[in-house]
Amino acid sequence: MTDATFSVAVLISAGRNPVTGTARASRGDAVAMALGRRIAGHSLRVLHAGAPEDPSLQDYLALGAGTIEVVAGSTEHNVISLLGHMLKTVDLILTGSRTEQGAGSGLLPYALAASLGRPVVANVLEAQVERNRVRVRQFLTKGKRRGIMATLPAVLVVHPFAPVELTYAHARRRSGRIVATAAEISPMPLAADDASPFWTFEPAARSPVLLKAQEKKTGHARMQSAIEMDQKGGVVAIEGSCVDKAQVVLTYLREHRLIDF
Repeated sequence: MTDATFSVAVLISAGRNPVTGTARASRGDAVAMALGRRIAGHSLRVLHAGAPEDPSLQDYLALGAGTIEVVAGSTEHNVISLLGHMLKTVDLILTGSRTEQGAGSGLLPYALAASLGRPVVANVLEAQVERNRVRVRQFLTKGKRRGIMATLPAVLVVHPFAPVELTYAHARRRSGRIVATAAEISPMPLAADDASPFWTFEPAARSPVLLKAQEKKTGHARMQSAIEMDQKGGVVAIEGSCVDKAQVVLTYLREHRLIDF
C-alpha cells in the first residue's frame, strides 16, 4: 500500500444541544471529520447511520463534509453489521469519542473494530498515514502525550480536544449533498428477548444540587478562616412558635440566595 492508495472514512452522529435540545453537529464527530479531511482531503468518506432529513447533517455540510452518505437503518437492524459491511474495504475509520445523547455513548467504535477484527486507538490527537501504518499522537492524562504506530486497517477514536480548526461556511452548507445509500445486505435482527430498539433516546438525568450558602468575604478574611479555627456565626432559634422558627430559616435562605421566592 502506498500513501496515495489508502482510503479514509469518518462516522458522524446526530448531535443535540445539551440545554435547548436543538439539533446540531456533534463536536466530537466534527473534530474527527476535520482530522479526516487533514489526512485524506476531499477523498474522505463521511457516513451517517440514521435519517437523511436530520437537521444536524446540515451543520456537517457547512463544516466541510462535501457529501454525506446516509444509511437509513431501522431500529430492528444491527447497525454494527451494516456499517461493517460498508467499511470492510476502508483502510482507516475515524469516529468521535462519544455522541451527545444516550447513556451508552462511546461503544460504537469499539464494537465496530471488534466486528471487523481491527485494532482501535483511543484519544487520538493527530494521525499521519505512512505506507501501511498510521502514526498517532495520543492524549494522556496530566498533559502527557504518547506517539504510537498502528497497522492499517485500523479504527481511530478522536479526542474532542484534537488541535483542528472548525470553520463554518454557509456556502458549503448550500453546495453540500446528502445521499441516501440503500443497504446491500440484510442486517442482523435483534434477539427475540430484546424488546428495546437498538437506538434509544432519553433525557439526561439531572443530579441533585446541594444547597450551600455563598460566603461573601474579603481575601484577608478567607485567609484568616483558613488558618484560624474560629466559630462561624449563626442564629439559634429556640424560642417562639414553629412559624417563627420557619421564618428564621426562610430568611437565611433568602439572604444567601438559595431560594428565589
